[in-house]
Amino acid sequence: MIGQSVFVPRENKPPQARLSLIALMDIFTILVFFLLLNSGDSQTIEQAKFVKLPDSSSGKAPHADLLIKIGEYQLWLGDEQVIDLDAILAAPEEFIEPLQARLTAHKEKLGELNAYQQENGLSLTIMGHKDTSYDLIKSVMQTCRQQGFRNISLAVNRVAADVQAAPVFDTASITAGG
Repeated sequence: MIGQSVFVPRENKPPQARLSLIALMDIFTILVFFLLLNSGDSQTIEQAKFVKLPDSSSGKAPHADLLIKIGEYQLWLGDEQVIDLDAILAAPEEFIEPLQARLTAHKEKLGELNAYQQENGLSLTIMGHKDTSYDLIKSVMQTCRQQGFRNISLAVNRVAADVQAAPVFDTASITAGG
């Protein structure tokens, strides 16, 4: 009983640092939810630096299946340059032969068309510079329509509509009859 007295000094251990895993789990859970919600399928299309889009207050987002970019000096299909605009502007009433060839090659890569695509045509988006002439856009659209791309969207910068202005009609998506 001699060594078991209440007054026997005990060894004082220094306090140990402890990591609270519950607080870390809460933070990581919130971070995971934030990343999941913000990394969803974005409805924006990648804009080329040489194309300055016109402004619109359209409510629909363009589809991003195939992208035709009309810059100030060249026409692009996806990331490939198709033709210089000078050659198109010389004869704007004619079909654009190099674009026809690239669209045909793209259709062949797609293979068999489903029933919706056969009925409504294939879809693409035209991203034209804001100073592009109407005749040039019309020529590009006619070439696309001839190749079976009839569901055509025009890419624009989305801006808020003025509440007191006249009603704005949605013209961002155009379906050409075929």
